Amino acid sequence: MHSKYGKYALRTLLAACLTTASLGAVAATYPTHALKFVVPYNAGGGTDVLARAVAQGTSKVLNQSIVVDNRPGASGMIGADMVAKAAPDGYTLVATASDTHTINPHVYPKIPYNAPKDFVPVARVGYLPYAMVVNPRLGIKDIQGYIDLAKKNPGKLTYASWGVGSSSHVAMEMLNVNQQLDVLHVPYTGAAPAMTALIGGQVDALFVPLSLAKPNADAGKVLIMGLAAPKRFVDAPEVPTMVEQGIQVIASPWIGILAPTGTPADNINVLSDAIIKATAIPGVAEALTKGGLEIAPQNAKDFGAYLVEDYKAWGDTVHAANIKAE
Repeated sequence: MHSKYGKYALRTLLAACLTTASLGAVAATYPTHALKFVVPYNAGGGTDVLARAVAQGTSKVLNQSIVVDNRPGASGMIGADMVAKAAPDGYTLVATASDTHTINPHVYPKIPYNAPKDFVPVARVGYLPYAMVVNPRLGIKDIQGYIDLAKKNPGKLTYASWGVGSSSHVAMEMLNVNQQLDVLHVPYTGAAPAMTALIGGQVDALFVPLSLAKPNADAGKVLIMGLAAPKRFVDAPEVPTMVEQGIQVIASPWIGILAPTGTPADNINVLSDAIIKATAIPGVAEALTKGGLEIAPQNAKDFGAYLVEDYKAWGDTVHAANIKAE
């Protein structure tokens, strides 16, 4: 009897070990081939540079190649829609910014995808600290000086952006709504021409990533009023936030990775963990910070909760300021 049960126990144990090994093999199969990061913006642009740094680091962690595929157009919606309709297997992801998922849905009357429903969050990499800059000829020294000037001259001050409904446009309107300011919007075709217009005195103010604001401020071409960010930027600790100055405005777009809805949770977790580890690789971290990113990684669950808050924050401003893009 003992021998019979002993043989049975041995067979059961061996079967269990084989099953465990089999499950482990299945879990270890992802990813088995190259992944694709779709960047819905032009190659060489700010988001693209950051996405490539993340892809490089994540590739090292996963020991698998990652192809970056630029699909620009329609304020990022072409590339985002491509991923929304991709196979939900964890191999095609979108590396994007706030615009495609928490701003555009409020700004555009027609959008080819449903941001909250067609995507699942994978990981947030961090956010771009946006700085408000003004032309020195305004003769002001800080954000309160700008607010006072705008209130004394309703409808006379102007601000630039890189397009109706862009993050730079909505960021400035967040300040206008918060402080009840009447300032004229002048849209341009990109951040560079908007900054050129500001420096040349064609407009008075502009919201841009700190990475673009600081070199021009250091050269004396513009003045930085403050960061619309949760905290001071690690590479520019001398620049105060607006919150520090008593202005409750936080408008700094996130950079993150999302996958099509239906992507297996196990694959999402593998990716999320790899991306977060990638942000801590020295060379990757340096590239991200140099690109103007405040590294603030979040896993899939935390990024998902953050997206809900961010969607509402940008949306509240868009609706309050009645921003509409064709």
